[in-house]
Amino acid sequence: MDELNLYNIAYKHLFNCIHFGLYPTGSSLPTIPELCRTFNVSSATIHSALRLLQEENYVSLSQGRSAIVTYDINEEECREKYRIYSYATKDALLDLCNTMLLIWPEAMLQGLKLCSDKDLKKLDEIFERMSPYNEYPYFEFFLHILKSLENPLFLNLYQSTNFFGHSTIMHLGDNAYIYGYMTYLKREAAQILSLRRASDYVQLKDLLIRLYQRHIEGVQRYQDSLLPPDHPVEPIPYEWNYFSERPLVNFNLAMKLLRQIYSSFGNQEYLPSFTSLAKQYSVPLITVRRAIKILSDIGIVETIPGKGTRVMVGLDNPAPISSFTTPNFKKALLQYLQSVQIILVICKDVALSVFPALADSSIQSAISWLQNILISKDYYMTFGICFGLLNEKAQSPALKQILGGLMYFQYLGYPLNDMKPYAFRFDSRSTTALLKSLQEKDAELFAAELQHLALEVFKAGKEKLTAGGIHEAETIALPVIL
Repeated sequence: MDELNLYNIAYKHLFNCIHFGLYPTGSSLPTIPELCRTFNVSSATIHSALRLLQEENYVSLSQGRSAIVTYDINEEECREKYRIYSYATKDALLDLCNTMLLIWPEAMLQGLKLCSDKDLKKLDEIFERMSPYNEYPYFEFFLHILKSLENPLFLNLYQSTNFFGHSTIMHLGDNAYIYGYMTYLKREAAQILSLRRASDYVQLKDLLIRLYQRHIEGVQRYQDSLLPPDHPVEPIPYEWNYFSERPLVNFNLAMKLLRQIYSSFGNQEYLPSFTSLAKQYSVPLITVRRAIKILSDIGIVETIPGKGTRVMVGLDNPAPISSFTTPNFKKALLQYLQSVQIILVICKDVALSVFPALADSSIQSAISWLQNILISKDYYMTFGICFGLLNEKAQSPALKQILGGLMYFQYLGYPLNDMKPYAFRFDSRSTTALLKSLQEKDAELFAAELQHLALEVFKAGKEKLTAGGIHEAETIALPVIL
């Protein structure tokens, strides 16, 4: 996760907390160490966010002290701002909460399984700092659990989903509710640690589900009390801002072109001209040139002087493995592997949720794809077809946003299958099993087989990146999938 993105997350959160009255005029913001732990960032990143708030006259800074809110806050005005904001985010937040119920219990369970003794001691230390009067140790507790997966993309998703809607502000002023809920959270945190030390993962998963259900109840309780604003408000959707704020625009375009190539172009065909691509994707010509260079480096295309850019997909001329170590490409491939790990963790629960709502036409289309794959033996395409089915047919806007983001990175994985000297890892087993699950409309079989295939995709990707010199791939944890 780059510093720009982290700085934005911290700044936006503190900005909104001031505007919505969580920190009144004259009050102190959390300490820099607290903010560093909450956002999992360096003190330099927090200092950057605080300096911008100071430049905009929201806080004053002095050495050795917490930032003091100087913005002139009218409590009634703040309540009204938050009420309007809450009404604008109401539908999106409730939808996001239901999506979180599909994602975070299993993600937290996997994180807890991977926690070392040192991690558990750290969780004990955070637990001791939990108080009904400070929400930050609770953020830190669950963030630290996720950190054991060694996946910055997962941490970003956690922060993105938790800070949307600013649910900690919802019950501001209702001291009895806040005290009761925070006390409940601390009690459940103690139980989480106890069950983890006993390795009782069945009860632990049940507890985590109940925890998120209780969170949803609190959100629903507040939303039910909302009075409509005097004037219509524009709905605010949930957006996973990881992609919109990325500075790697060249890779964003390269991934879009990969998708276009795999869906629309055959071997030896030529891409449109650079000028046409720049117009099609509304980007500068230099961005197109850099994106094409990326695709050329990984053996997807080659530029023929006087003719254009020829598609080389599937030809027996893969890029040398040394191209993995190009700095930006290395970063992008790590993000690909991080996204596969997230899919591996969440795909089973997501599949069980989405599968029953799949239309017959969607199932038949996927069946046709898998039948063709069995004939062509392009087994590596199976994962994209089946995960893409969930992405395309998810009813929840928040789930669709998250799955779409994860799918976005999957196109970078396709060329890995053609990289020598590594033969295809996949055979017909998963394709046949997933085909059977679709033909029989068996959600349990589909979910289990998709997760099994995701595990193989993750292992293969990690192996290839490590062999290609991207040693950071070794640290991305292999989830404990039973």
